[in-house]
Amino acid sequence: MVLEVQTQRLYLNLLNKILIFFICIIFFLSAYIFSYLNIKKNYEKENLINISKGESINIIVNLILTDENYINKKIYSYYLKLFNKYYDTIKFGEFKIDNKLSLFQITNIISKPSNVYRELTIIDGWQFYQLDKLIKEIFNNSYLIPYTHIIADTYKYQSHNNFEEIYQLMINTKDNFFYKFKSHELLEQYSIDDIMVIASLIEKEGKTEHDKKLISSVIFNRLDKNLKLELDATTIFSITKGKYKFNRKLTYRDLKIKDNYNTYFIRGLPPKPICYVSRKTIEILLENYKSAYLFYFFDEKKQRHVFSKTYKEHIKLLNEYRKNE
Repeated sequence: MVLEVQTQRLYLNLLNKILIFFICIIFFLSAYIFSYLNIKKNYEKENLINISKGESINIIVNLILTDENYINKKIYSYYLKLFNKYYDTIKFGEFKIDNKLSLFQITNIISKPSNVYRELTIIDGWQFYQLDKLIKEIFNNSYLIPYTHIIADTYKYQSHNNFEEIYQLMINTKDNFFYKFKSHELLEQYSIDDIMVIASLIEKEGKTEHDKKLISSVIFNRLDKNLKLELDATTIFSITKGKYKFNRKLTYRDLKIKDNYNTYFIRGLPPKPICYVSRKTIEILLENYKSAYLFYFFDEKKQRHVFSKTYKEHIKLLNEYRKNE
């Protein structure tokens, strides 16, 4: 009887020791895992990782822990699987990983939308072919975007955005911009599309902000007097339709082209804009700058426009300029 009791006590002591041993193992293992996940990684520089849609956890771990051993990668892999299943999903896209972040912090970053932004810049005065070339280079697609739909600007987007999403962002930007001016006096007289047309003429003809103000006043003055606008930029567009660069000087014969965009032929505004326009040029137009000028020409030597109030004065200055060419 005494022997049986002693044997039971021996077994209980052994079981207690085994239990304590396993508890210690679990404790030290948990402490190691927690400290490993919490310790800040010392990368030499910022790291940029790109997680593709549907990427496996193991591949994501290899992207983040490029130089770690097998055991550490396994630890992070199990943690990431549990995190992805029970807490939050891992997102796809580009992520910037700073040089001193823990795996907890890195996991938090890749479970949020991409923190890397790219830029798409549309230059004011660009034509269809120039924007189409840029879109092909970045997105490997071709889009003919109407000049009336967007404003020339720099747009920020993320790697997971497709061009349709960016296009919608551009449209929204233009709509929000014009919403601020919904009560403007000029928008009572002209439609937004008309304003975009006039702004495109100013964009292609003007050189400086002051230059654009004066050209804007000339356009409105001539429209008020029902005079033809007679702008060279519209004649060029009537030839190229924005599909290629115009690489020669205009001729007198060009000015006679019978086209709805050629303001030497039509009276009033062209049917649509002739280029992409910036918000700055539209703002200059909406200043509704006043002058008495009706004519101008560009002085190549002085690199500025020369403005006149009367046709007689305009011809006189133009003839003097041509004599000195």
